[in-house]
Amino acid sequence: MSPPIPLTTLFLTEGTLKLISGFTFILSPHSILKNLYPSSPSPSQHPSYPPVSVALTRIFGSQTIAFSIPLFFAARADKRIKKLVYLTMLAREGCLAAILLGQLTIGYFWEGKGEGVGTVEGGDRILEEGRVGEVKGEGVRREMESVALRRGLWVWLAEVAPFVVARVAVLGWGSWFV
Repeated sequence: MSPPIPLTTLFLTEGTLKLISGFTFILSPHSILKNLYPSSPSPSQHPSYPPVSVALTRIFGSQTIAFSIPLFFAARADKRIKKLVYLTMLAREGCLAAILLGQLTIGYFWEGKGEGVGTVEGGDRILEEGRVGEVKGEGVRREMESVALRRGLWVWLAEVAPFVVARVAVLGWGSWFV
């Protein structure tokens, strides 16, 4: 007698984990963003995140929840449907991982690893107008945002990569889907 195939449990578990993480992104985006931005100077200060960062974090949460739905539907379906859903999820996450790697590569090689952030064309004119402090502050803000973006891309890639590897491994056990 062959051992039981854990596909139903696998699909339900992954769907549940996606729901939990999706609702965390939606209901508590600050708990996600605090891992990307530098910590505040004192623990009593709560950092203020840009509204666009909070909105994008919530949108990512809604996407995570949306991708749990096929897993729940396929959990009780026949093996052919489960394989199709799993292949679709692999394609989605593989594409996402490739795009994240592409963004990191472009940012690293073509945008100069953040070098030159804060340099402004027309620096002499800015000096004459007495706006040096404003420009310097803008450069620091852009550098912090650039660091947060790179950190976020790496964290997201680290979250997606195990799913891609696991899906390839599970699909490799072809007998589970026969």
